[in-house]
Amino acid sequence: MTPTRLAAPVSHSFKLLGDPAEERPARSALSSLISSGPASQPAVLPAAISDDLVIDTETMTAGETKAALRVLGGELSPFTARARLALELRGVAYELLDEPLGPRKSDRLLAANPVYGKIPVLLLPDGRAICESAVIVQYLDDADSDCLLLLLPQDPYERAMHRFWTVYIDDKFWPALDAVSLGPTPAARAQAVEDARAALRVLEGAFGDRSGGAAFFSGGDAAPGLLDLALGCFLPALRACERLHGLSLVDASATPLLDGWSRRFAAHPAARRVLPDTDKVVEFTRFLQAKFGVDVSK
Repeated sequence: MTPTRLAAPVSHSFKLLGDPAEERPARSALSSLISSGPASQPAVLPAAISDDLVIDTETMTAGETKAALRVLGGELSPFTARARLALELRGVAYELLDEPLGPRKSDRLLAANPVYGKIPVLLLPDGRAICESAVIVQYLDDADSDCLLLLLPQDPYERAMHRFWTVYIDDKFWPALDAVSLGPTPAARAQAVEDARAALRVLEGAFGDRSGGAAFFSGGDAAPGLLDLALGCFLPALRACERLHGLSLVDASATPLLDGWSRRFAAHPAARRVLPDTDKVVEFTRFLQAKFGVDVSK
């Protein structure tokens, strides 16, 4: 079977022609350009990125831009946000198909993800589906490895490290953060606070190792990568948790590197388009507490 390309055209495509030694700074500049706006908006190229490079562009008209990819998920789901952020950063047009919250999963969701029955699901133009947010992010790189903006590092060791820490975030940090608000007993919630802080201290060290002094876990200043998306999708839940319980989990004293990173990530144009407002997440968390009978007054 012929592999499915990302059949959601962006407003511009780019090719770099010239000295390979000059390609990295040019890619960085173009990556910043691409990720600064959605695919439906026209890009404005700088007059010159490098004297030794020619930028060959093919411009599409607005009418040619079509969302061939669809994301089955929820606006407030951090895992849906992770998949959407990857698409936004890659400049790929997509349509969000809302999966209503409720005890019964929709037939559409069960057909797309019969194994887990969970969101998000990336629905491809040919009818196939990609499940699990971290898998979706990596699929986007694999499906179009020539893209200017790769979400995983090119070095195999660094790619492995970014995958490792993504698993750590999902397996250690997120369950602890979730239990801060939804733990069944006061003791469980207090322990969850300590577990979340411990995980964040570990991730503080990981940021120092992986970023190499750059703005993001990706090791770059222009755009986030897989590991940034892995942790960044939980920032609205973290800030809501802090507000609900009077906590300080990420701040300049406890985790100064993550504190600066969190502000840069939240200010990135792609994050601002996708991440939900903290007030909405606070309201949703209170709804979940009521739903599961969590009495936070104790």
